[in-house]
Amino acid sequence: MLRDLTKTDEKTVTRRTQVCIIGAGVAGIFLAQLLRSYGVRVVLLEAGGNASLTPAESGIQCNQIGDTYNGSELGRVFGLGGTSAIWGGQLLPLTSTDLLARPQVGCDAWPISYSELIPYYEKVLYLLGLPNGMFSSEESVSQKYYSELLNFSSEFQLRLSEWLPFKKRNFAHFYDKVIKSDSELEVWINAAVVELTKGNGNDSTRLKKIVACSQTGKTLVVEADYVVVCAGTLESTRLMLAFDESSNNSISKTGAPLGNYFSDHLSVSAGKIQSINHKRYNQLTAPTFQSGVMRTPRLELSHKTQSLHHLPSAFGHFTFTTRGNTGFDIVRTWLRKRQGKIELPVSTTSSLGRVIKDMTALSFWRYYHHQLWLPPSAELLLQLDIEQTPNRDNRLYLAEERDSLKRKILAIDWRVRKEDIHTIQFVSHLINKAWQASKFQNIANLKLINTDLMELNNSLYDVYHPTGTLKMGTTPDNSVVNSDLQLWASDNVYINSTAVFPSAGSANPTFTLLAMATRLADHLNKKFI
Repeated sequence: MLRDLTKTDEKTVTRRTQVCIIGAGVAGIFLAQLLRSYGVRVVLLEAGGNASLTPAESGIQCNQIGDTYNGSELGRVFGLGGTSAIWGGQLLPLTSTDLLARPQVGCDAWPISYSELIPYYEKVLYLLGLPNGMFSSEESVSQKYYSELLNFSSEFQLRLSEWLPFKKRNFAHFYDKVIKSDSELEVWINAAVVELTKGNGNDSTRLKKIVACSQTGKTLVVEADYVVVCAGTLESTRLMLAFDESSNNSISKTGAPLGNYFSDHLSVSAGKIQSINHKRYNQLTAPTFQSGVMRTPRLELSHKTQSLHHLPSAFGHFTFTTRGNTGFDIVRTWLRKRQGKIELPVSTTSSLGRVIKDMTALSFWRYYHHQLWLPPSAELLLQLDIEQTPNRDNRLYLAEERDSLKRKILAIDWRVRKEDIHTIQFVSHLINKAWQASKFQNIANLKLINTDLMELNNSLYDVYHPTGTLKMGTTPDNSVVNSDLQLWASDNVYINSTAVFPSAGSANPTFTLLAMATRLADHLNKKFI
C-alpha cells in the first residue's frame, strides 16, 4: 500500500516489519516485490514523493571538492521509482574476468563467482518479461548482423547489450499494482531516513530502529528484523557514514574503506564518423530488434589485451546525435513519455513532409531489416567508455554543513587521474588502428578527436555508474559488506547498491545490481523459513 508521511494524521507513526528497505528506486522496488513473492512483510521508505525530482529540486546538495562529479546532480532522481524514471534500460552482464583480481590496475577480486551470478541474471530477465535464451542467441545475432564487428580486431571482443522496453523501465509504473494494492507491502513516500540506531546489550550488533521524517515534521519509526539499504551509491554511502559516526565508528574501526575508492565509468566521444556508404554503415552498426527487444553492439577490450598493456576494462560503441527536428526525435520523445514524465525538446522547424519521410524510413528499417534507422543528417560518433582505475583517495565523506532535516550533507572528492587519460588515449588509438585495417575504412571515415584537449573542452565525463564506496570483500578490514551483502558491523543490515561493487568492470551496472537483489532476496527469505 502506498502511503504519504506528509498526509498522516499522527505526528509519529510506528511500524514493525520483517524487512525494511531504504530507497524505492530500481533496487528497492525490485527487491521488495521479490520478497513479497516469498510472503515476507516489507516496509519500503522513499525520501522523495510521487513525482521524480532532481537533487536540486529536492533540496539535496553535495559539496564538490575535486573534479565536478556530474552524477551527483544529473544521475540521481528522488521520488518513487528513483533513477528508473531516467535510465536508458540497458541490460548487460559483467564478464567472468570482470570479477577476477586484476592486480595490474589495482582491482580486487569479487568475493562471489561469475557462475554463481548466471542463474540470477537469467531470473531477472524472466521477471522483467524478456524472452528466454537472449544470452544463448547472442552468437547467432552477432553472426547475422555484425559479422564485420566480430572480425574487427583480436584486441577487441563483440558483445551485445539488451535494452528494456520503455514501458518497463520505470519500476514505479511497472510494479504499480503491487505497490498500491499489497497490504503487506507498505511503501512510504516523503519519508527521509534521519536516524539509524543500534540496540544495547545483547542487541548491540543489530540495527534496532529506523527513523524517517517528512519536511512537514511528521515522523515514522520502523523496527525490523532486517534492514536493506537500497538508496543508490551516494545516498547509501551517506547513510552508512552517518551510521558509523553515530555508532562509535562500528564500521570504520576495523580499517574498512568506508567511503573510499569512489569511481565511475568515464566516457568520451573518441571520434567522429563520416559515412561513405550510409546504408551499409547502418546495417553494420545500428541496433537490432529481436523478439521486441533492442540489442546494440559494443567492442570491448579483450582480457588478454588488458593484461598485456596493464589496462582496465574499456569498450567502444556507436552512437549518433540529432538536432531534434527529425521523425526519429518525435518517436523517441513519445517513447520516453511512456517511461515517465521525462520530456525532450523537439524542434518544430522540420517540415511535415520530412517528418513523414523519416518515420516511413524508421518503420521500414524496423520491420524489414529488424534494425534502427539512422537519420542521414545525424552526427555519427564513436563513443569510448573506460573503467576508472581504483584509487583510495577518491572518496565520499560527511561535510559539516547540514540539510533541512539536520543531516550532514555529503562531500565528494573525486578526480580524473592521469592513468584514466592514458587508458582513453591508448584504447582510442587501438580502435583507430583496427578501423583503418578493417573493411570499415571503405564504409566510413573515422577521425579521432584530439584527446589531449578533452579535459579542456568538457568532452570527458562520468556516466553515473558510481561504485566502490561500500565495497564487498572477504574481511572487515578490506571491505564494508561480505559476499552476502551483509554489513560486517551489524547482524541485520544489508546493502544492495552499486556501491558494493569492488570494481566497475565492462558493463553498465543495473543488470548486475538486479541480479544481486535477486540473490539477496533468496538469502533473506531463508531467514524466515
